[in-house]
Amino acid sequence: MDLYEALKCRHSVRKYLKKEVAESLQGQILAFAEKTSRLNESISVETVILDNREKDAGIIGMKPDAPYFLLLYSAEEEGCERNAGYILEQISLYMTVKGLGSCIIGAAGPREGKRGDRKFIAMLAFGYPDVPLRREAALAKRLPLTKLCSYREEPGEQMKIILKAARLAPSAMNTQPWRFVVYSGRIYVFAKNGVFERTVGRKMRELSIGCMLSHIMLAADELWMQLETRTEEQLQTKAFGNSEYIVTLLLQ
Repeated sequence: MDLYEALKCRHSVRKYLKKEVAESLQGQILAFAEKTSRLNESISVETVILDNREKDAGIIGMKPDAPYFLLLYSAEEEGCERNAGYILEQISLYMTVKGLGSCIIGAAGPREGKRGDRKFIAMLAFGYPDVPLRREAALAKRLPLTKLCSYREEPGEQMKIILKAARLAPSAMNTQPWRFVVYSGRIYVFAKNGVFERTVGRKMRELSIGCMLSHIMLAADELWMQLETRTEEQLQTKAFGNSEYIVTLLLQ
């Protein structure tokens, strides 16, 4: 199983066994984190693993009773939360490949929110799951693509595969804040405002969008398609009701 295959069956795990994750595997996870794709390569990030088997990791806030936490710290730059979600979802999928369950947590964190000049953004609770590791894609509680997409041109099979991968991405409280305007070779990504931000907050919305974009990236790679992201200034300044323009994705 690779990361693309993992995104079809991964789900957020909140019940764990009190089983040790070998230091060698922890090292592999941290090494993989260094190699993840980034939305913005110029944003400096660092990941740290805390052992919480004795419940003494020093994490405060709402969190599952997990044996380990992977914390992500980032330079405070525009887009750092979205970049963090993009990275954390790749790590979560890697953990799935390695037989570990995980869950992205944004409402809890370490008592000290800084590590050098980087701030804590979010973390993964993880460990060996006390529930089934995999979930069939058909059982994912997600909105159908007909609710998420506005089709301006008939999408080809490759575009449909990419949209299906985007649909399966996790989001805070399963809010699924993304909406897509779809052409044959490009996707305009929008985010719902209003109730979504009031429910989960802008930070969690940005983390969720990062997770979704990582799914699109992995699907494009699987299909050997070139993916280009572009921000169009004329759309950034335009009002779209209760939606906000995020980015344009060009695929070929």
